[in-house]
Amino acid sequence: MIVFFRLVLLALLLSNPLLLSHAETEFTIVYAAEMAEANHPEANFSQLATLLQQARRKSTPTFFLFGGSSLGPSPLGFFDRGAHIIDILNSLEPDAMAVSHRDFAFLSEELSQRAYEAAFPLVLSNLYDPMTEGNLDGLVDSILVQQGDIKLGVIALVAPYVIQQYALDRLQVTPAEQAITLQAAKLKAQGANLVVVMHTTELDFLPDLLAKGTINLAFRNNYDGKQLLPNQPNIILQQQLNQAVIVEAKLDTDLKLDKLKTSYIDLATLPAEPEIARKIATHTQRLQLLLQEPLGHTVLDFTTRRDDVRNRENAFANFVADTLRNYTDAQLAFINSGTIRGVKDYPAGTLLTRGDILAELPFRNTPVLLQLSGQDLVSIFEHGLSGLDNQRGFFLQVSGFTLLFDSTAPAGNRVVKLLVNGDPVISDKMYNVATVEYLAEGGDGFEILEKRSKLNFFNPSDRNIADIIAAAIKKQQTITLVTDGRLHDISQQAKP
Repeated sequence: MIVFFRLVLLALLLSNPLLLSHAETEFTIVYAAEMAEANHPEANFSQLATLLQQARRKSTPTFFLFGGSSLGPSPLGFFDRGAHIIDILNSLEPDAMAVSHRDFAFLSEELSQRAYEAAFPLVLSNLYDPMTEGNLDGLVDSILVQQGDIKLGVIALVAPYVIQQYALDRLQVTPAEQAITLQAAKLKAQGANLVVVMHTTELDFLPDLLAKGTINLAFRNNYDGKQLLPNQPNIILQQQLNQAVIVEAKLDTDLKLDKLKTSYIDLATLPAEPEIARKIATHTQRLQLLLQEPLGHTVLDFTTRRDDVRNRENAFANFVADTLRNYTDAQLAFINSGTIRGVKDYPAGTLLTRGDILAELPFRNTPVLLQLSGQDLVSIFEHGLSGLDNQRGFFLQVSGFTLLFDSTAPAGNRVVKLLVNGDPVISDKMYNVATVEYLAEGGDGFEILEKRSKLNFFNPSDRNIADIIAAAIKKQQTITLVTDGRLHDISQQAKP
């Protein structure tokens, strides 16, 4: 009988290598995200490749999880809708990629196409598409991946605001906690030793799910700097664009996480991996001559930093809105501040290139001319001012308007005075207003625009905003970008 039990125990050990040795349960996870610019000097895929090589040379199983938010926008993505990112990632061989909000930058059909180009799974666990009666075509709800003897279940979540941000009217975001619970149970039934969640917004129920063992780890891109939950080792925050995260741990004999160690790696300190560097160069050189085309000089300093563009009147945004208004021969114009993405300072005398403009305006937005009532305009600006609370890009930059607002008032009651070409707005009067296609289709929650009449105007070859702005700079040769008080926050007037 003793011999029999020994044989049974040996069979169990052989069938479950995790029970053979404590050392065999060690594993590593490399995590990175938000790498839309393939050749960015501070977050380069060739440097990430070096880190992955170093991690994979070790004897412990190594997983590479990519947090997404990288298919757009970027100057090169403007042309290929993020296909080059997938091509590069195919060489880095992620175990899984989370689909995040910026991966919808070129809308759902392009995202589906990228999913079929990828040699790795694109995961999104809380999206429903009525057309497929399931997930968006090409995406998976969750995935079980294995390295060595470790089976890792992967779940990824997108924030509900992605629907209005990118006007994805057909799609639905399902409740996050429900999605995690459902997918975690499925993954464990498939044999997952660990379940990992990738997400971008704070989820207050995560500590409870971690405590109950529903999930084991969570990775979050946390560039807004907000973290209300108490710090916990099992919720890993990537807080800088130039970072990758390495998590080293082991499973104890009860298959629970033990000796969790998290390291933050500055990618800029690592050498480039030559093969990936060549691949990146191949992609970027295709457009190098176009991107280096000189357009004109700026007379004064200006900036496109996020805080400046999304909170107040901005000189470059004024130029974009004015140019859009003139191009369409409209009475007025507005753009969402999230259209401008360069996050850069330009000293006086800077020679602007086409690459600069594509970095600032990387979305393939075309101009649209709408007929809006004065009441529409007040409602639209109230919604735009609600974007001040989170800097998500709702805040509108304008031409032809003078808007006085109070940023300290409750959202929905922030418009103090709205003038149209110097005159008070008239509620029942109709105005011809230029904007971008993204807003006209209801993006960023401006559903009211989707229901308004579109007017015809001359736009040969469906020119996009970036091309229109580049042509305007090239024609003028020198541009003087200034603010003139068209957007004024009265709550700031007593401050120096």
